[in-house]
Amino acid sequence: MVLADAAARSDMIGSEDAALLLSTQRPGEVWEGNLLIHLLVLHALSRLPGNVTTVRDGIRTALLHQRDDGGIPFVTDTDTWTAVTAGLALRTAGAPRGSLDRIARHVLRLQHPSGGWSYTDCARLADTDCTTVALEFLHESDPHAYRTPVQRGIQALLSVRGGDGGFPTYAGTPSEACMTAAVINALATQGTRYQRVIDEAMTFLAGDQQPDGSFPPGWSDSRLHTLFRAHLATRPFIVGGAPVVRERIVRLVRSIQNDDGGWGKGDGAPSDAISTAYGLIVAAGLPDHRPAVRAAEYLLSQQYSDGTIDAPPDMVGPRPLPYHVPVLSDAFPLLSLAHLTRRITP
Repeated sequence: MVLADAAARSDMIGSEDAALLLSTQRPGEVWEGNLLIHLLVLHALSRLPGNVTTVRDGIRTALLHQRDDGGIPFVTDTDTWTAVTAGLALRTAGAPRGSLDRIARHVLRLQHPSGGWSYTDCARLADTDCTTVALEFLHESDPHAYRTPVQRGIQALLSVRGGDGGFPTYAGTPSEACMTAAVINALATQGTRYQRVIDEAMTFLAGDQQPDGSFPPGWSDSRLHTLFRAHLATRPFIVGGAPVVRERIVRLVRSIQNDDGGWGKGDGAPSDAISTAYGLIVAAGLPDHRPAVRAAEYLLSQQYSDGTIDAPPDMVGPRPLPYHVPVLSDAFPLLSLAHLTRRITP
């Protein structure tokens, strides 16, 4: 609608277009928690007559989310995504049961009637990313107590499965390598119950892998994000192309490790803590311990005395626009160190 107006082609704007955008506007509520889309909608509606009150109310709604520094975030929050990601990292690292139970209760309250989870409780549309990590966290925390919500979540994942055997972020969109790997990891918690689905998903993953071992970009600015998830997805399987996928990932990850022991987001990029955490998860599973040692040394050199780790923005959305979620700079390194600890403890 904005482009049609700019091109003086108002004839291209139908009543159904305006109705769709108007349906997203409720005073005090940001559609799907997405302020960027909210503001774009206001720009479109402001070009049509009769929307002055709607646009004015929409501006007031947006300003409710203005930060102390004067800026506006692109989403209201990512609390569900950070809760499940940090929860899985804490569980893998052996955090106290009481802390994990508190997170689990919170995560259970956020489960949709459909069985899935969204990145924020402000969104109604569930996504594969949050749902898979929530399922891993709940199963790892207590497979018996959380059996029912886990099974509901699995059914939600299966409902968005693509005809190609892969899985998309959202229902009806193209399958993606990163999401498919994430689903494999979630379904693998159930043993061989969903083996046929896993085999077909692995076939899709193998077909989406590039000859150099990489995958198409996902929801991270670092190409190692999909690599570590796909590497974990190949652990229990000797079918569906898993050995080839794994071999290519290992070869690529080893070849792009920087001299300081860390990894960067892409070719020639300087090392950063989150990319290094992704790389360390892969390196922790290698017979040769040297890449993991070097990565751990780099990662620990980035840690402050209070335990926090600083890293540049990693998540992207709308792709490829980066956004910063500071707690992920702690969660992913913690997850990687937990994988390393599990490897070396025996």
